[in-house]
Amino acid sequence: MAVAGCAEFNESTRGVSYSSSAKDNYEHGLDQLKRENWLEAIKLFQYTRSKFGFSKWATLAELGMADAHYGQEHFSEAVEGYRGFIKNHPTHEKVQNGYCAFRIGEAYYKQIPTDWFLSPPSYEKDQGPVQDALRELQGFVTEYGDSPHLGQARKLLDDCAHRLADHELYVAEFYLKRGKPLATIGRLDGVRKRYPGTTVEAEVLLLLGRTYLAMEKPGEARKTFEQLVADHPKDYRAQKAKRYLQFIERRYGTNPHG
Repeated sequence: MAVAGCAEFNESTRGVSYSSSAKDNYEHGLDQLKRENWLEAIKLFQYTRSKFGFSKWATLAELGMADAHYGQEHFSEAVEGYRGFIKNHPTHEKVQNGYCAFRIGEAYYKQIPTDWFLSPPSYEKDQGPVQDALRELQGFVTEYGDSPHLGQARKLLDDCAHRLADHELYVAEFYLKRGKPLATIGRLDGVRKRYPGTTVEAEVLLLLGRTYLAMEKPGEARKTFEQLVADHPKDYRAQKAKRYLQFIERRYGTNPHG
């Protein structure tokens, strides 16, 4: 079987043919990787590392194995592989440009549970995987500010922050329904402090205004609803805030206190 020019792959194990050339074995593995033949790619990379351990192709094969595990969605093995590569080859281009660190963060992100129509929404589930991804991606953004992967990392980071903010809103609503307004306010304040810039600000303000009403603090509620209308005039929650403002005026007058 001829690949990579005229190189002959004459040693075969379990359906994978190998060459006497480190370069040819690696490139054959890379070709299998591109074809998404993950198992074949791993075998070729493993062979390259075991037979040609002191060549540059063995180093590249080590990274290729991590990529193949990632492609298989074996994310724990992929993370272990990328961490090992960073430790063993700190000056390598794929370490210096942030590729390995980004893939670690991305692998954690891929393990976040998704919404499924027969399951509870993701914001009701354990947020441990989201927090893990957030930690890794924040570390990447801090350490690799000039990486070509920075833009994609920021998108994933923003999504993690939004997911965690949604979870905090879910918990805050839970407390409000159970007559614990102070706990609700604590959660909402936490959202605003820990996840600034997320798109949940309008929801936070609406829930905060409702909480003040539940506490019989119409003055604070009015200020909050007015802020929602002023800051997010096109958000559908602004219309809800206007209806709450009308309710406050009817019940408490134009200058409510409390």
